Amino acid sequence: MNIIKPASTLLFAVLLTACGAVHEFQVQSATSSYFEVAQEVNLGDSKDRVLNLLLPTQKGLSSTLKKSPEKHMNDDVLVEIYYMRTGWVSDGLTTDDEFTPYIFNNEQLVGIGWTSLGRPKSQEG
Repeated sequence: MNIIKPASTLLFAVLLTACGAVHEFQVQSATSSYFEVAQEVNLGDSKDRVLNLLLPTQKGLSSTLKKSPEKHMNDDVLVEIYYMRTGWVSDGLTTDDEFTPYIFNNEQLVGIGWTSLGRPKSQEG
């Protein structure tokens, strides 16, 4: 009976390590693909053009490795923010500094990055 607890603890640790390696591989693949096409995006581009370029780079990520888009109205302007995974810190957390926001006003790209949102890149997600 005493051997079961250490064995199960070891198995749990191995599974956690394997899961972390899979997540890291997914993120490395996504970020590599992202950086291959990101320079093709320009301010003023349409939302459809930008997302057609960038969303395929994020395709292999599990939902826990993504950040959901946001949208709201600001006066009569529809503001939409899409987050692309552009980094990885192997600390088990998914934080803002691992993403780059793309900001659209009425379906036109008006900003890229955290300073476009009026705040610096942070460690909180």
